[in-house]
Amino acid sequence: MKISAFPTLLMLIASAAIAYLAFDMASDGKNAIVVGIGSGISVLMTLGCLVGMSMKDHRLNINLKAWSGVAFLLMLVINLCFAEFGVSMPYYVIIIILLLVIHLWVVCKLVLEQIQKEKAEALKRR
Repeated sequence: MKISAFPTLLMLIASAAIAYLAFDMASDGKNAIVVGIGSGISVLMTLGCLVGMSMKDHRLNINLKAWSGVAFLLMLVINLCFAEFGVSMPYYVIIIILLLVIHLWVVCKLVLEQIQKEKAEALKRR
């Protein structure tokens, strides 16, 4: 697994812009702060895997990019819908946390599979 510095910096800037957009779209003060922070974190996590990470195994890299792309679009739509329509905050927090846990679980499984493949290749070389 490799993390690239420049794309990661661009991803941080993009996620901050999306978080500000969600903050600006939300109407009231407390909810705007929660939506801004929540959208910043969720977009940062998904966009970070999409743009900033790459794996040695081509198949796992494509799986990581495809999953992260779907998760990014889902997070973007959900965050902007919650910001625009102002749905209840407990629902927002619960949905975002559950989606982030699912995203991190899938990414963790892909990284663990990459580690197992590297260990198997190291054993074959011996």
